[in-house]
Amino acid sequence: MIEKKHCKLCDNPRFANTGWCLEHYKEREKQKAIKKKDKVSKTKKVKKKTNQQIKKTIHNRVWKLMSKYIRLKYADKQGKCKCYTCDMVKDWKELQAGHFKHDRLDFDERNLKPQCVRCNHFNSGKLDVYAENLIKDYGLKWFNKLVKDSWSHTGYSIEDMLKKEQELKNELEKYDIKKNR
Repeated sequence: MIEKKHCKLCDNPRFANTGWCLEHYKEREKQKAIKKKDKVSKTKKVKKKTNQQIKKTIHNRVWKLMSKYIRLKYADKQGKCKCYTCDMVKDWKELQAGHFKHDRLDFDERNLKPQCVRCNHFNSGKLDVYAENLIKDYGLKWFNKLVKDSWSHTGYSIEDMLKKEQELKNELEKYDIKKNR
């Protein structure tokens, strides 16, 4: 005669090909589901952003406004703008805001001019031509002050960037091109 196998926890017959009776099998499956749910909820917890991450997020947001402002500032009524380093004329949306001193004076208008993608990105800003044009347009004394300011600049605080963001939003409202495009 074939002997029936019993549950690991009680004397009841085993359920299907498991080691437990139906009651203990159901209880075990419930426990597995709870553990799985807890594991999923732990992995879905939202991580808090660090102060540095928050600062970077705000910086990127303000930079987008600053870039738009610089390009619109130098655009004519038709929305055309000239690259500062190669004199190519394009629609303001096709240009970028180029820096003379990058990561130092990102929100200083003296440091920013419209540039085509070729000059700004592929030719690394054409800083030699950029510097020559700054000196030609504003003078050597002004240029030296800009360089000195870039050396002494310690960065932008979150408060500084939020203030600049509001100023830029107000300035951008003044441009008709922005409303039309």
